Amino acid sequence: MPPGDPQVVPRGGRFIGSSAGAFLDQLAADIYLQNIWTSQGRVRRVGVACVGWGLSVGMIQEADSHQAGRPGPWQTNNHLRHLLRVDDPGQQAVGVPDQPAVLPNATPPGEGFFVVNNNIVRGPKLPWHHRLTLRVQLRNGTPIQLHYHKHAPRKDHKPDPPKILPKALGKHYIFDEVIFSTQIQNCRRAKPEDPPQGN
Repeated sequence: MPPGDPQVVPRGGRFIGSSAGAFLDQLAADIYLQNIWTSQGRVRRVGVACVGWGLSVGMIQEADSHQAGRPGPWQTNNHLRHLLRVDDPGQQAVGVPDQPAVLPNATPPGEGFFVVNNNIVRGPKLPWHHRLTLRVQLRNGTPIQLHYHKHAPRKDHKPDPPKILPKALGKHYIFDEVIFSTQIQNCRRAKPEDPPQGN
């Protein structure tokens, strides 16, 4: 199959990478509501932005695409938040099977108002350390198929997501829902020895 051609995600799922969440206002937006390479006119995508340590917010963004594969500029549409359906059964077990992690100041699910990059965003809360399922559905419950289009790697902590990769270099997966979960790991840092302190 040529690079960039759509692949249906198998029943067991597929890892599609990390979500924005470590830096305030950082936006991840690589999940689209249509095939970006064949769609013209109004196109939409799911955005997820970090609004504080431990909490992200979901949103629908729109852009006009006068040429397939070249949408922009993107704007958040708060009136389309009803399209996002988030199931949050609670905190994810971390380390101990069948035991939820005890986290201070756990965020209750539901919608919230947030300021993201100087814009008011109203959308579902996506707390970290929860196993969340996000779906996009019409008001009558009809599911909207989702498209993951691979973007360039992030090289900084700026709010805007990296650009989408050209079709020939990217990946395109088709699926019905996104599962958010937490991957906890230790990290390491190398540094020189501190200089001796003077008297």
